Formats: sequence, structure tokens, C-alpha cells
Amino acid sequence: MPTPTEELAAAVRRFAPLGDEAVAALTALMYVREFAAGDWLLQAGQRAQWGFFVLQGLLRECYIDAQGEEHTRAFADAGRFSGSLLDLLSGEASLTWVQALEPTRVLSFRYAEFDALCARSPELNTLARRLAERLYVRKARREYELLALPGAERYARWCREHPLLDARISRRVLASYLGITPEHLSRLRRAPRASRPAE
Repeated sequence: MPTPTEELAAAVRRFAPLGDEAVAALTALMYVREFAAGDWLLQAGQRAQWGFFVLQGLLRECYIDAQGEEHTRAFADAGRFSGSLLDLLSGEASLTWVQALEPTRVLSFRYAEFDALCARSPELNTLARRLAERLYVRKARREYELLALPGAERYARWCREHPLLDARISRRVLASYLGITPEHLSRLRRAPRASRPAE
């Protein structure tokens, strides 16, 4: 079984061809942390300082409006990064909440230390740029889905792209991600596959 640092090295090398020295410098920033289901890793109003690489479990990033309604923007399971780049870059009080949906184990790192390391390492600077590009593409696709596709098609895409996550996420939380009501999601889940939008 790979160690946490080996898992991180394999993940980041899918984005950029890092040498052993760059990987060692990156892993030196990391701290293993564990969170129970329901724990908040970041809450709105706090100062965002940490990024996270998920080793085991499941995180979600969300907003909570003045009425207490939750709006989920992203999920991160094992092998993915999480944290609010918006809030890390702004230096202002966080707008984002990050929550563990399951017992979750992460490698956490201070973003300021990572940023300083990237300034000294061309390899890690390339990694940071490619991670930011991937985040932008994901965000743009999500905006397209929310603005241009009906709820049924958004759910069909979710099932196609995340088949192993659907059963791990509550109806309420998934509905808040899809931009539909929990009742609508229940109807979509009950619909025969043949009647769903073509996948």
C-alpha cells in the first residue's frame, strides 16, 4: 500500500513531470490530518490558510446564504485537491465552507508556504499553473451546466461522470450541487433509465 507522500507524488505527476527533489520539497510542507464526518475544515468568515489533498474520504465545498440554504459547488474524494483558491488569494474573510462528508484523512499544507516554494521552483510553478488551469476548466463547465442545461440533464451528466460518488452523497447535498430541490432529485432517481436524457 502506498504511503501518503507516494499517493501525493503520483497525483501531482499526472499534472507536471516533477523530479524527486521537487516532490520532496512539496511533501515537506504536508501534515496528515483527520476529520470526522460533518467536521468543517473551513467556515465562512475565517481566514483561509490551508489547502488539502484527500487521501481517504470525501469533502465538499459550499456556500451558505443568509437564509441558511446551502449551495454546494464541488466535491473532492481520494486523490483530489480541495480548499478555496478564491479565499486563499483574496486574503479576506472566507466566503466558502469546506466540510468532510465522511471520515476523511488529508494531507494539509499552508498555501503561503506552497506559493513561496513555487516561486523558487520552476517545476512546482508549472504544477501550480496546471492545477489552476484544471480548476478553471472545471468551474467553467459547471457554470455552463447550471446556466444552460435542465436539471435532468445535469443529473444525467453527474451519474455518467461520478458513478461511484452518487451513493455516497445525501439527497439534500447532491440537490444543492445540481441546483434542484431534493424532491426533484428523488423523482429523477426514480425515473426509469430509458426515460432519462441520453448519456
